[in-house]
Amino acid sequence: MNKKVIDIINDENDLNFEINNEELIINFFCDNQKNMNINIVQKENSTLVINYSSLIKNDCTVNIKSDIKGNNNKCVINVHAIAIDGLGNFNVEAKANENTLNNDIVEDLKGVNEMGSICFIPVLEVDTNEAQANHFTTIGSYDKNELFYLMSKGIPENSAINLLKKSFMYNLFSDEFIDKIGGKTYE
Repeated sequence: MNKKVIDIINDENDLNFEINNEELIINFFCDNQKNMNINIVQKENSTLVINYSSLIKNDCTVNIKSDIKGNNNKCVINVHAIAIDGLGNFNVEAKANENTLNNDIVEDLKGVNEMGSICFIPVLEVDTNEAQANHFTTIGSYDKNELFYLMSKGIPENSAINLLKKSFMYNLFSDEFIDKIGGKTYE
């Protein structure tokens, strides 16, 4: 299986891909998300992994869609978003079409509300009995115990919050991609 990794930093152009007999990993990081659409068509024997991490500073809508039209596909969509201000709407849809076999779909969506809000709309449309599909959605705030622990080590509150943000935003990515991001801070 041919493997392709696409690293995207602060590029909000719409993405459209069709994959067949290959593995596609999309690592996406944006520190001020705008409206965006990601559309992937999966044909046969493909693996799609989307690792998507963004900060929301203004109202925006992000649509992520995988349309599985063949057999033996895997689709994993991971989203981490922090709403600093504004409303971030995330419409995440994965569809396994009728008469397809052996497809596996996972949506894992996590958000943190600061002064803004996040709205996740996870959609799994499975028109076949021959698919496994799961989705997980969590929206919350920073763990007060983790914040207390960091502050008990002498780290000022703003710096401790910044560390928690970086940890949340970066934990989807490899060290190589984090190096490309450049260690951005959020203070």
